[in-house]
Amino acid sequence: MKIKLLLIEPVYQINLGYIARTAKNFGINKLYMVNPKCNPNGNQAIKFSKHARELLENAIIYENIEDALKDSEFVVGTTAIWKKADEAKSNIYTLDDFTTKFKNLKEVTILIGRDNTGLTKREMKMCDASIYIPANYDYPTLNISHAVAIILYELNKFNFLEKEINNKYADLKSINSVLYLFKNFVDSNSYVRKKQEVERVFSHIIRRSNPTKDEINTLKAAFNKKKQN
Repeated sequence: MKIKLLLIEPVYQINLGYIARTAKNFGINKLYMVNPKCNPNGNQAIKFSKHARELLENAIIYENIEDALKDSEFVVGTTAIWKKADEAKSNIYTLDDFTTKFKNLKEVTILIGRDNTGLTKREMKMCDASIYIPANYDYPTLNISHAVAIILYELNKFNFLEKEINNKYADLKSINSVLYLFKNFVDSNSYVRKKQEVERVFSHIIRRSNPTKDEINTLKAAFNKKKQN
């Protein structure tokens, strides 16, 4: 999923610096802003961006939100007050629910509201969906740099899983092959009663465990050896 991070009228340089740093942590190589109320290249912004100052120096700045969203495929608003999105007729999701339902999107534009007042209802109406991070009911509003970190972690998680972690796990074909070998092993073992029940239980255990490729290959080697004996 390609992420376009669009900051609406950011107010404080420190938050901009932290957002730039966080964005770079999660592979964002460009920042977009609408009518910033502070200097994106001010001393505080640069100081707190650490090694991500180039994101501030090369940020794309728009005068209005309409121009900023012109080429966006799917626009996602953010809010700490979910009723605001509901009143704006923008479908509202918790962050984890959104990432589950929309993980196959190719590109999203994430609107980050003002440090002090967030997004307006008008801006929320421009969104295809909105997300919020469930927090303390009595104090639900996170600092925007903290919210951005959580959002990017959740959205980037599927990219990481797809590229790095998921590749370690066995696919359905490999799982079925070990189940086939296990069936042969059970069928050839006269000491095993209720063979179908044993096979069914083993199948459930294997599928629930989400085995790695190495684990499946180890089991296949074991059952092949048993079969030969």
